[in-house]
Amino acid sequence: MTTLLFAHGLESAPIGRKSQALIEAGYEVIAPDGRGRDLAARIAGLLEVLEGLPSPPVLVGSSFGGIAGLVAAIMAGRRGRGVPGLVLCAPALQLPPPPHTVDALERPAPTIIVHGTRDEVIPIALSRAFVREHGGRLIEVDDDHSLGGPGLPAILAAVRELAGPP
Repeated sequence: MTTLLFAHGLESAPIGRKSQALIEAGYEVIAPDGRGRDLAARIAGLLEVLEGLPSPPVLVGSSFGGIAGLVAAIMAGRRGRGVPGLVLCAPALQLPPPPHTVDALERPAPTIIVHGTRDEVIPIALSRAFVREHGGRLIEVDDDHSLGGPGLPAILAAVRELAGPP
């Protein structure tokens, strides 16, 4: 069974709509509880999980968990524990990396961003700019920030592309 590391959003929980869909698709999902933790603490928690696994999994991050996952993946790569891929769901790219993490964002692994064109929380322009500057692929879907409609199948397809079948 293919393992994924899932970083949930600010207002979400470890097992929410996206992580549940990944589980139902047949993936093993490790989803640390980030509720009540700031960005630096979330990043540290993700790094701890990555360093404790025999091999790094594809990381899936949603919103606040997207920026946390991206920074954690950059840091893990610099420590020789780089993830094989990133699926970022409407990532909160407007947030700067916390002090003592990374100086700038980059694409540390093959990356697919799924973002809704009707996102009312995080402008899709941020994801467009990231892909334009750093590479990767952006999948734009007719969905809102939750990505609970057409976004969900797009997330599953992106995970299958980077992680392989469950």
